[in-house]
Amino acid sequence: MRDKPVKAPLWTRLVFGFLAKMPMPIMHMFGDALGWLYYTLDKRHRGITLRNIARVFPDKPKAERILLAKRTFKQMGRTLMEIPYVFSASRESLLKHVDVQDKDILQDALAQHKGVILLASHFSNWELMGLMPSMLGYQTSMIYRQLNQKPLDTYTLASRSRFGTHLYPRNSGVRWLMRALKNNHCIVSALDQHMGAGNGIKVPFLGHIASTSHLPAPFAAKGVPMIGMALVRQNNAFEFKLKFWKVDCPELSENKAQNEKLIMTAACKSFDKVMKATPEQWLWMHRRWRAVETDEALTQIVHGAP
Repeated sequence: MRDKPVKAPLWTRLVFGFLAKMPMPIMHMFGDALGWLYYTLDKRHRGITLRNIARVFPDKPKAERILLAKRTFKQMGRTLMEIPYVFSASRESLLKHVDVQDKDILQDALAQHKGVILLASHFSNWELMGLMPSMLGYQTSMIYRQLNQKPLDTYTLASRSRFGTHLYPRNSGVRWLMRALKNNHCIVSALDQHMGAGNGIKVPFLGHIASTSHLPAPFAAKGVPMIGMALVRQNNAFEFKLKFWKVDCPELSENKAQNEKLIMTAACKSFDKVMKATPEQWLWMHRRWRAVETDEALTQIVHGAP
């Protein structure tokens, strides 16, 4: 459990603090250059991105898919260059850049006093999105993945928890989760990362089978509300709309395994609209459909893949 304040090393605070004071247009210029460099030099992740895009958008011409891939790397570069400001700026300063929509959906869910599963993805500036529930005044808990570089891990942990978010490592079990729901917390759960063998269930994501975390399913089956959340970048700038939407729990049966698939299918399906409206804002360079790529029984044709 990581409820106690964490202090980052001085050098990380100095470096990130300096970068946070740079004008955002200059940071975006560096971000564009970083994205271009990454796309040009990293053949492996460029290939993953193009294959993923071809899988989800098989009807797009090849030139259009390549352009979308380049925009994706550019968006990622901008997001990375925004992190020093996101991790350093005050609550008031950050909220000036976010138009919060449909907040009543989340408030109505919390009014049931069962806690809420906040479904999320690595879309747009995911670090800013992760800070939003606590900045809006909601008790928030989430799992975090430790970074290999200890100073950066400590700095990231301190930055992510500075508005009161409770962070728990992956190996901390689920007791904290049950306690957090009892205390009416928002539990942030990312749905867009591939889960390794034995750690996920296979359900459609953007229309194709993917190994997905089943963490929300048993709680949703018991009546805990599920709310989708996405931070959408506006006009390619450091301006965003935070969107919330209700994810209805499907009709369930006595079959627990089948219920989990139904619930997680509905959860993943709820992201289709926002992701396909601005696909360049999602992190396509992740092997989201690794379960399909390595399982002959699930293999699907990827039309036009390079």
